[in-house]
Amino acid sequence: MVLLHTQQTIKSAHISSKVAPAAIWALDYCLTLQHEVHMFSSVGRRGIATVMFIVARYVPIAWIISEIYVTLGTQSPQMCSITYRTSAASLGLILLATEGLLLMRTLALWHNNNKIRRFLLASYLVTAISVVTCSAITVPLLKSACVSTSTQSNIEVATRLERLIMGVFISTALFEFTVAAITIYHSMLLRSDDIYTLCTLASTLSNGSLLYALSLFAISVANIVSFSLPVRGFYAWFQGVLHGIIASRILFDLRDADRIKEDSFCLSDLQFAPHTISTAT
Repeated sequence: MVLLHTQQTIKSAHISSKVAPAAIWALDYCLTLQHEVHMFSSVGRRGIATVMFIVARYVPIAWIISEIYVTLGTQSPQMCSITYRTSAASLGLILLATEGLLLMRTLALWHNNNKIRRFLLASYLVTAISVVTCSAITVPLLKSACVSTSTQSNIEVATRLERLIMGVFISTALFEFTVAAITIYHSMLLRSDDIYTLCTLASTLSNGSLLYALSLFAISVANIVSFSLPVRGFYAWFQGVLHGIIASRILFDLRDADRIKEDSFCLSDLQFAPHTISTAT
């Protein structure tokens, strides 16, 4: 009886953990819809940031539907494999878009330091390659997740899948930690130059980048740790949704910071015209 109750509790927690991200996404979408409408209605050029925003904003819908369908629906092994592949591809796209927007925000801090910019670009490239590689290796192994029988071979494949998923989370966590460390270093430089409180745009970007980087890093670490829990990967279902939400807010804040730039100034950027004192003859 106790064992049956425990299994029912785990199953209920398993279902709730996949439905809860949908509620979180819907709530955030309603709260930020006004910002999105204003962003697309404003006059301005569309670039890679807009593409990343659309991916991070709306691909979580496919992620949510596929995860709920796998949990609640009964489907054939072929349909199950397609659903898992959709989920894996959605998560990979969300992570790449989120880290890309975080990269763009951090690059804005180091607009005058090419060495740091090249280092950040190289770090993102390594992260992107790791995410794509792990996702590509994962896709062929997803068929075993749809097999109901538990054989030694299936258990080994499932263990390999978990390691590959952890590899994705570790890659993103390392990049987010790198961004957080570089942002802290940037803040220290501003404070040492006594211009931190004088430049509104720089301080806004610095504080925002650090907050987002630490939030994303905490989520990734929580997902990595969750694979050691009885319900493995319990927080992994929140990864796509929370990363998408934070990515959307990163772009919204970038646009707000761009407007602040027109109304703010740095005292270090002021230039004074030379003044000649005339002497009376």
